[in-house]
Amino acid sequence: MRWWQIRERNADLERELRSDLELEEEEQRESGLAPEEGRYAAQRAFGNATLIREQTHEAWGWAAVEHIWQDVRYALRQLQKNPGFTAIVVIVLAVGIGANCAIFSFVDAVFLRPLPVPHPERLVRIYARGPSGHYGAGFSYPEFEYLRDHVSSLNALAVENERPQLHLVLGDISAEIRGNFVSANYFKVLGIKPHLGRGFLPEEDRVPGRDPVVVISDGLWGARFNRDPAVLGRVISINSILFKVVGVAPADFNGDVPGEPIDVWIPAMMYGAAGYACDDGTYHCSLIDQMIGSLAPGSSMSQAQAEAGSTMAWSASNWLKRPGQRQIAIHSASRSSPDDQADDAAQLSLLMSVTASLLIIACTNLAGLLMARGLTRRREIAIRLSIGAGGSRIVRQLLTESLVLASLGGIAGLGLSLAGKKVLSDFYAMDSEGFRHFYDLRFDWRAAAFSIGLTLIAGMFFGLLPAVRAVRQDLVTDLKDGGASEQHGKGRVRSMLVMGQIALSIVLVIASGLLMRSAAKIARGTNFDPENALVIRLRPELTKYTPQKVDELVRRVYRRLSAEPGVVSVAYMQGGEGLVWNWQNGRDAQVSLSAESRDHSAGLEVRKQDVSSEFFSTLKIPLLAGRGIGDHDVPESSPVAVINEALAQRMFGGDPAVGRTFYVDSKPFQVVGVCADLQPANSLYAPEPHLYLSYWQSNSTREGDVRLVIRVRDDPAQALPMVRRAIQSIDASVPVGEDMPLAVQVRLEYMPVMLAQRVMSFCGLLALCLSAMGLYSVLAFAVRARSLEIGIRMALGARRQDVLRLFLLDGARLALWGAAAGLVAALLSTRMLRSLLYGVGATDPGIMMGAVGLLVLVALAACVLPACRAASISPMRVLRSE
Repeated sequence: MRWWQIRERNADLERELRSDLELEEEEQRESGLAPEEGRYAAQRAFGNATLIREQTHEAWGWAAVEHIWQDVRYALRQLQKNPGFTAIVVIVLAVGIGANCAIFSFVDAVFLRPLPVPHPERLVRIYARGPSGHYGAGFSYPEFEYLRDHVSSLNALAVENERPQLHLVLGDISAEIRGNFVSANYFKVLGIKPHLGRGFLPEEDRVPGRDPVVVISDGLWGARFNRDPAVLGRVISINSILFKVVGVAPADFNGDVPGEPIDVWIPAMMYGAAGYACDDGTYHCSLIDQMIGSLAPGSSMSQAQAEAGSTMAWSASNWLKRPGQRQIAIHSASRSSPDDQADDAAQLSLLMSVTASLLIIACTNLAGLLMARGLTRRREIAIRLSIGAGGSRIVRQLLTESLVLASLGGIAGLGLSLAGKKVLSDFYAMDSEGFRHFYDLRFDWRAAAFSIGLTLIAGMFFGLLPAVRAVRQDLVTDLKDGGASEQHGKGRVRSMLVMGQIALSIVLVIASGLLMRSAAKIARGTNFDPENALVIRLRPELTKYTPQKVDELVRRVYRRLSAEPGVVSVAYMQGGEGLVWNWQNGRDAQVSLSAESRDHSAGLEVRKQDVSSEFFSTLKIPLLAGRGIGDHDVPESSPVAVINEALAQRMFGGDPAVGRTFYVDSKPFQVVGVCADLQPANSLYAPEPHLYLSYWQSNSTREGDVRLVIRVRDDPAQALPMVRRAIQSIDASVPVGEDMPLAVQVRLEYMPVMLAQRVMSFCGLLALCLSAMGLYSVLAFAVRARSLEIGIRMALGARRQDVLRLFLLDGARLALWGAAAGLVAALLSTRMLRSLLYGVGATDPGIMMGAVGLLVLVALAACVLPACRAASISPMRVLRSE
């Protein structure tokens, strides 16, 4: 029988039962009985109609479904009778489930969701792994051709060079966009058909610089062209080159790298003309970032990896000294690069662990609440058991109530996850160089499956133990009037649950304290001041500036900005290799004490930055000895350098460094100053040596990429428009980007720390509240269960303060045991945070003791009300009621 026929069959069954009963009544009346007596006799002869219905339903095969539906309706009635309890449980679950769903949305977008292309499982991405272990070594064009022609496991292969800062000019509007230089078969390899127009023709990717055509994204089409179909054939300026629009990509395709939306696709042969070629200007010299290909039928990714690794012939292009030290690596195209995956995996694993701990605390708390609530229903359950209900039937009913609660919490949690995803997406929306990122966080079947699974697990987690304990009763005792009270010793399970909550809470509170101190240390800057300063990047090389024009532009921008009201000082440095202040950025240089150390195996490899004379004063970097770069350090004077404290220690030990001569890439430089290390203290990373040279002595303008830092008197965010106008008044065609307050750039650079601190603080605070709630519920029930004992104690002479002290000590004992277990767990677990901790140790005693003190205060506050209730018990009333 089909489920939709049940109602019709039930109606037929009722008519049949009624007809049989009426026939039986008629036979009883014909035998001489009165109508009333005949009715009762017919019912006795007919038997139990309810039992007949149940047996019939079981024969139909839908009895289990009906029982479940009955359990659900009964559960909803029970929850409706206790709206306060229901609201608390739903809110607690909603926060725990919502936080986990929000984090999973990012896990799904970064690691699980396939590319929005046909057959994404067949697409692979090919990287060159360099000697340092990173996957950004790149390929030369001959290497691409060799791989394309010799690896049979790959059906097709295309190149792509992503550049996140292209300069788009449309009339009076200029903007930074993200572009991808791809081979002509790129869209064919992915199986993408443009929404409008076409992709690239083979002949448009054969001659360097000849065919300036472009395919734009759906987003750029809507934002800049108002979705005008006449966009095809329009000419737009990108990096001072006029490109003709030949196609518009589909709306659901934003590129093939998660989180990095592409605005324009340009033929790879335009790469050099757009300003990204090598010094000799030939396309063969340009490095290809990565390649994307499709596997041949019957081939696997491991087969392609083995074949490519064994047949690849590396050229010496751009790797003249060590061409053979690269390795080919093939990975799924639906993922970002392995380098980015490692960073994302570490970050998201931490967040998933934190939110999972929060959900465990919430479920443990709810288990204790349900156990306490179950004691108020002992009489009800005892009656049901005594009249024949099986223990499994009671357990199923109570589990159904838990699952209904979990479902309500899961539905509310999905709503809260939307807000959580918005907070997370704000953290990931932009990086420290001002490049935007976007992750597709739409709700899909993976998120739905995770939400449903998490809800079911949570319901079973906090509902199973209370349900099993509820049926383990002494029916005789529970059916008596005093059966609702519980012996004191039976509360051990709830006490253990509370101690477990407190232990997990103390771990989260300690971790949040460590991360808060780390984030504060980063925000203040290490030996530099990020407040009241802003940064900006100029890229005149994209507009074909000559070195002489770059030289003049830098001087004019410096003079113009220095004359602006509200500007305190202006500094500039060579761009293109990282941020102004970051100790990890700059260009590699070999330093030694001897001019004969010319090879890479000798000397010391450091990072160097070419800076202006105001660099140290503008950033407020302390000089520990000597002076900084001066205005008189020009090409005609002797080369000078300022080294950081770590480099001074490495090269000169404890001897004075100022006045000493050392060699940078075999050229002599005199040390004129020693500055403090900008690298924040971290237990995993020792201070790195760093070197600062004069901007004008290093011929930095040849590369034409300049970063500026401007210190202002007022809010730097409000000064940004003034700075942009001043630069554009000199030359409006110069690409300007990375413009933001320096403090914002610092936070974006250390986004993993800031995000972990925000999530950990939220979870730690909530865990602390849940632990207090759990402790309160245990003591409140203990007061109720021990009311007779308290009455007897007070009748025998115990004072109210004695009773108050008794329950406060009980609560303090639970809190201290939980805190002790949490301290041990924190000592073991917070070491995993060491990579995120700057300026604070993973076992900082002050933070640990402060967390314990905070927990004890919260625990005592949670104990006060139940203890006061115990102290206010009237012994006469209790003894009389018993």
